[in-house]
Amino acid sequence: MQVLKEEVRKSILQKAQETFLQTGFRNASMKDIAVKAGVAVGNLYRYYPNKEALFDAVTARAYDELTGLITEDQQKRIQSGLAVFEEVGRVLSILVQEQREGLLILLYGSAGTSREGFRERFFAEFAEHIMTHLADYNRSHPKAQLQMEVSRPLSVAFLEGYFEIMRTSVSQEQIDSLTRQYVSVWFMGLGKLI
Repeated sequence: MQVLKEEVRKSILQKAQETFLQTGFRNASMKDIAVKAGVAVGNLYRYYPNKEALFDAVTARAYDELTGLITEDQQKRIQSGLAVFEEVGRVLSILVQEQREGLLILLYGSAGTSREGFRERFFAEFAEHIMTHLADYNRSHPKAQLQMEVSRPLSVAFLEGYFEIMRTSVSQEQIDSLTRQYVSVWFMGLGKLI
């Protein structure tokens, strides 16, 4: 019985990540990944029984961390006022620093997997989170009520801008800087700039 080797597993994961990032899940093949990793296709299947299992291994941490951003535990750490904006920018920068490739694969290369539609689900979850803030606002501003339906376009607009920074930035420093600026402009309002 041959022993599975950690360095081979890491090489497979690295080459799979590169492949999924370039082609997406649907256009990637186990054969191409095996060739890039320098292993036989049969050996690749000893590590990962199918392409979706390999995809899940590549994206699991990014998936867990991004979905965790809006869970109750994350929300408890965020205070109110300006601290909210600083915390959002900080958390997003850290997430991209640690999981950029996995996040990009989930967002743009997950067609054909169980995580297909991840972007849309994340938009919906974030919109629900925004609704809690809208409800708080409406309770404290009874004469200037905001409709809950605005949560969806706000969610999509905010996240798509953030995803664009993540997709097009060339360095972590640029991502950090642009993320801080983006979050700052979003939360102070465009009206302050015009």
